[in-house]
Amino acid sequence: MPLSALFGHRDLYERLLAEFASRPSHAYLLSGPRGIGKSLVACALVHSLVCERSPGAGFCCTPERCATRATAALSERARAKTALEACGCCAGCVQVALGVHPDVLQIRRIEGRSDVLIEQVRDLIAQLGLKPARAPMRLAILDDAETLNVPAQNALLKTLEEPPGQAIIFVISASERALLDTVRSRLRQVRFRALTVGEIEQLLVSRGVEARRARALALLARGSAARALSMVEGEEPPTRAILKALRDARAIDFCRAQALAQEFFSSREQAADTFELIARLLEEILCYKLSGAGFAASSSDTAQLRELAEVFGLDALLKSIEAAVKAHAAVEGMANSRLQGEQFWLALGQAARNE
Repeated sequence: MPLSALFGHRDLYERLLAEFASRPSHAYLLSGPRGIGKSLVACALVHSLVCERSPGAGFCCTPERCATRATAALSERARAKTALEACGCCAGCVQVALGVHPDVLQIRRIEGRSDVLIEQVRDLIAQLGLKPARAPMRLAILDDAETLNVPAQNALLKTLEEPPGQAIIFVISASERALLDTVRSRLRQVRFRALTVGEIEQLLVSRGVEARRARALALLARGSAARALSMVEGEEPPTRAILKALRDARAIDFCRAQALAQEFFSSREQAADTFELIARLLEEILCYKLSGAGFAASSSDTAQLRELAEVFGLDALLKSIEAAVKAHAAVEGMANSRLQGEQFWLALGQAARNE
């Protein structure tokens, strides 16, 4: 995997790779918001750790184009820098790229399921106990760890307490709070930050997005490269629908709150993203109310945001922002997303009517 793909996390990657060369931990927790590149970094680390640094028979590119051979001609300083990146052409690299490396294991939530199954965790643990077949160690990536239920986490805990001698586990979670304290305490924690607007803009431009549109999407992405890329593909966030619901806040009763929760919070992932978007929009409305100017939303939404700044009082905005932030944290902590949605809209409606 080219390191140019690690937008915003190159330094973190290099620091972890240096740690592996000295005293690596047996298990790492990569935590941070969704869609910012945690899995990419884990995959890049695994790729580098299994790279054989020499072309494998039957796998190598042509000699005149071989990156590994070309590295031999570089200066010592340039060679050290290049060594951070997997060569991409040895047998180990090719097997990882194809998903068939015998010593690289990866599990994540199955599509259509709400959590990673305990059977998946048990199978991963069993395979980790085997001796490495090709690489120096067995390497496992456990993604979507925030969806692990308590029995599955307890099954994982036994391996963390008595880790295999030749294995490293990367546990990837969008929420540290979703993991048991006993599990979290046995993992080397690595926290990832959300990407900056500039980093996301750079990513989109590198994918061929026009500069002005890339800037607008980067502002709407709220630090998530995955969210920005989904918008490029046409999956725009429900900004207009949320603004309409906010405009009609005073009319929200229990039935309307249920309907809105069904529309915006039908899954945990959707709920987390939507609560984050609602908080961002309310913050922008607050900016319009206090200063007459916003900071991030599309110019096409300016008129509606100014109108809502007149509709909502200062106290209602502050209470609603607090409610959205708390609901987002609750969903990240595995609370029922639809129930959180109902409670939020009811609270918002009550705050609007009290003005």
